[in-house]
Amino acid sequence: MGTYMGSPWGIIRGKIHDTVGGVWKGIEWVRVRVLPTQRGTLQNYRLLKDGLIPPERFSYPQMNIRRVVLQVLGYIGRGNLPNFIYPVWEALVTKRGWTMTGINAFVRRNASNFFNSLTDRNLEYDADTNKPDPCTILMSEGDLEPSPSITASTYTISTGDITVDWDPTIVMNGSADDFAFLVVLKMSSIASGLLEEIGRYGNWYPGVYLYGTGVPVPPPGMQEVRSAGTISRNIGKGHDMPLYAYVFFRDEQGAIGYSKSTCLISTHVP
Repeated sequence: MGTYMGSPWGIIRGKIHDTVGGVWKGIEWVRVRVLPTQRGTLQNYRLLKDGLIPPERFSYPQMNIRRVVLQVLGYIGRGNLPNFIYPVWEALVTKRGWTMTGINAFVRRNASNFFNSLTDRNLEYDADTNKPDPCTILMSEGDLEPSPSITASTYTISTGDITVDWDPTIVMNGSADDFAFLVVLKMSSIASGLLEEIGRYGNWYPGVYLYGTGVPVPPPGMQEVRSAGTISRNIGKGHDMPLYAYVFFRDEQGAIGYSKSTCLISTHVP
């Protein structure tokens, strides 16, 4: 029969409900399991704003990583599974032998950099003064050489056309014939940025939209290539929200795969 050590289950190895136990230098030990405090929930945020809990019982970093970072990245991934996650990120997972899904790879690859780009992780998200930088998001990843930079990104409000130019310089394993791709991330609004509604009465739900995710490659000769240095798409007229353009490449035969994406916020013109 097990020795009672402050636990009704005797000697414990691992976790049972609110109790955890193990062995240290041959000595059995058991203690109350301390569950992590969920201080960054939307419910606690509203209690804080109503003055019903003190500031020390709430965590802005925890809320920021959940609501602003992981929720937004997951939303982008889930909304673009067949035409973005599967061809780009599932292919990368398979190529590298990772034991995860494509959407998990996309979120994990981006979460840290996106979170760390917040102006101040310890303060409340604000689309003007405390926001992460969408250009830190990698829309693609791989071993192919990326472009050194996007040199211009222009959205014409009256026509709905967005035109993006990049530096086509090749110094590593890129090729002039690499297929070029463009995706554009639209913010919810100037006021709330990544989210639909913020503040005490906001839903804190993602409001972003990703355009141009028809990634599967058409027959050669019908796709823009790296050497062209430019690509255009029509995403609809009248957008006044911030637009972030991402360019990436894939070698023609797919042997190397995709490149990392390069990003630039677009300039709006009439």
